[in-house]
Amino acid sequence: MLACVLALGAVLAAGPAMAKSGGGRALAGRLDPSFSGDGKVLLGFPPENAGAVGVKYTLPFQFNAGQLRMAPAPGGKTVVAGSSRIVRVLRNGKMDRSFGAGGTVTVQRPAGMTFVLGDAAVDSQGRVLLAGTVRPQPTSSTPDPLLSSAAVMRFSADGTIDRGFGKEGVVITDLGIQPPLVPSGRYAGASVGLRSIAVDGQDRPVLTGAAVVKASFCRKDETVTNGFVARLTSSGAPDPSFGVGGLREISDLASFGGASVLRSGGVLAVGLTKSGCEYRSRGPGVLLTALGPEGSLRPGFGLAGFRSVGFSRAPVATVTPAGKILLLGAKNGKKQLVMRLTHSGGLDASFGRTGRINVIAPKSVSFAAIGVDDSERILIAGHSTRPVRGKHNKGLGRSSFTLARLKPKGTFDRSFGHRGSVRTGFGGPSSAFATQLYVDAKGRITVGGNVTSGLLGTGGGFALARYLAEK
Repeated sequence: MLACVLALGAVLAAGPAMAKSGGGRALAGRLDPSFSGDGKVLLGFPPENAGAVGVKYTLPFQFNAGQLRMAPAPGGKTVVAGSSRIVRVLRNGKMDRSFGAGGTVTVQRPAGMTFVLGDAAVDSQGRVLLAGTVRPQPTSSTPDPLLSSAAVMRFSADGTIDRGFGKEGVVITDLGIQPPLVPSGRYAGASVGLRSIAVDGQDRPVLTGAAVVKASFCRKDETVTNGFVARLTSSGAPDPSFGVGGLREISDLASFGGASVLRSGGVLAVGLTKSGCEYRSRGPGVLLTALGPEGSLRPGFGLAGFRSVGFSRAPVATVTPAGKILLLGAKNGKKQLVMRLTHSGGLDASFGRTGRINVIAPKSVSFAAIGVDDSERILIAGHSTRPVRGKHNKGLGRSSFTLARLKPKGTFDRSFGHRGSVRTGFGGPSSAFATQLYVDAKGRITVGGNVTSGLLGTGGGFALARYLAEK
């Protein structure tokens, strides 16, 4: 195992051999020429700077605008969404002209509110769902620092707003959660936000996020928050068969991040424990939580439904076709770690002998996304940064996508790319940072992330690269 991860560091530091993916050899990991001719697509998105204005509290959900999220869609298509725009790309890399106006949908904000995207998903019918947080537009120059609601929008497969979902295509709700306590009593309204969305086998939206329950008791900017998992029906109503009225709020956790829907219909979610002046215990910071299809904690997972994983920050998680759990994150703020657990939450000893692998790579390399193919091979994606040459460019760097593959037992897969990894740039003075990936039905790997590029009229947006996975 150690030799494998040391080799990864050596390959990623190799320099010119990694500058281009593919080359003339038919190796797994080369760019897919059937995708836009060269395997790469750049999508321009307008800059977004609204959202965080007026936020003076530490909040457990997304108030920062500018987040872009990618999701696979039926027919080999890919959807990329921001707070104000949705784009759909065909399997050949071209814009899908049947979606919205020439492949693009403009997201209309709810009347009198601002909307900040947390996540996006696509259901089995090709309908696009956006989940995030709405805030009242201010009557003065400064928005309210706490008032917020969970928001979900759904668009039909042709890009029109789905008026059969919620109220005219939009659900805005506090999920029945009370306004936070403040020293003077109850706040004027609830403070609720969403961080992720997934869709289960019945096309029901599964949501994660958090709500502020107390504010300003210790310090003026400090809050106490509860994490939650919620489920809506396919029409956008709270699902009464999940938790209490569609909500499972867990007071022991401050927030939930990403969630995966399990084959059983249950939910696996990454939770963050509470901290601050009211919670001085230095216990585990990250817990995996498993819920059954009805929203109850799953007793056969970890300790009564919870599993401490030892990461210093919330890892990204995915579930393999065999039902195992993969985690990618940082330990002690520095070392990157891949961990594989069994379906019951125990370390999988068949992976790297201990269930863990330290990803040893140069400081210029960082991984942010994890995925798995039908053969249980593990894919990790992120970026690598190189300094820009020239005496006037001291301290400047440009970043490229980096994608690596591990075999099911955790050894480095040298048949992939150049001895196991591949680096992809997007031309000119651009910088690209891979944050998401998925594997399609043909085993091809689509990697996406934010990009800054002079080739885009907006100056920045989202980059896509698709790779072949020949054995």
